[in-house]
Amino acid sequence: MPDWQERITRDTEPAIRVEHQLRYALAAPLVHLSALWCDLGCGTGVGAAKGLGAKLPGRTLLVDVAEDALEQARRELPGENVSTMQSDLSTDDGVAAVAAALSEQTGDGPATITCFECIEHLESFVPLVSTLVQLADRHGFTVLLSVPNDAFWSIENPHHHTSWGEGAFEELRTLLPEDHLLLRQVVLQGSAVLRAEADPELRPVQLELEPGGVPSHLLAAFGPARERVAPGAAAAQVDMEEQRRWQRQREADLSLLKDYGTEIHAMSKELADYRAYIHDLERRLGLPLSGEPDQAQPSEQTA
Repeated sequence: MPDWQERITRDTEPAIRVEHQLRYALAAPLVHLSALWCDLGCGTGVGAAKGLGAKLPGRTLLVDVAEDALEQARRELPGENVSTMQSDLSTDDGVAAVAAALSEQTGDGPATITCFECIEHLESFVPLVSTLVQLADRHGFTVLLSVPNDAFWSIENPHHHTSWGEGAFEELRTLLPEDHLLLRQVVLQGSAVLRAEADPELRPVQLELEPGGVPSHLLAAFGPARERVAPGAAAAQVDMEEQRRWQRQREADLSLLKDYGTEIHAMSKELADYRAYIHDLERRLGLPLSGEPDQAQPSEQTA
């Protein structure tokens, strides 16, 4: 049973938080040099706050469909020049409103748009992607976007309206400028050994990466500053006690659901037997059948 969590919070599993933070760290060099930064589908802002640090551009626009997420993002990314905008990017009107707001604020220097883990939530992503390309071409925005590699997870996410894999992402790339930059995010696992009395920070960190590794997420960058992105890796220490507690709770929940399923199946069978018995009595008495039609006797139902 997947643990779907589409809004990253401070209580989210460390590995998932780091995964989101790394995407914003990728964009950090561009955002820090920009006069304007817009985060589409910003969510709670937890990943952005950690990945970008305390430094924000002169103007920041946070966009999301959920008002409560925007309120949390405003707390995570404080500042007099930070504004929020509630907009549904799955609609033409929502996309047009954001594009108009961004177009009005350009002209004072470089501008960056991040659109991480947003496209898969849209019933139609073409209007948004087309608008992002126009903003890059006409107003000099640099854009970074990402989608999850659903082929990697092999599980259907109930919150996603579209499913993505490397083939689908190749089709998306046909909508982007020819000189766009392709990036792949991969999952890492590791360990560390520390001296008990030493500073826990380790540098440098040894990484073993395989060129052909299956990506968990697919990313693209386009616009004038696309080459400034900062590929890298990040890891977070896992609270083993909290992880074990989560696993135990998950196992208990799954066991309880399994018991409920068995009980419901037995009750459904008893109900079907009882309904068949009642229908049999009603036929013998010449009465109309009560409740749902008896599927086992279609000829008698229509006679």
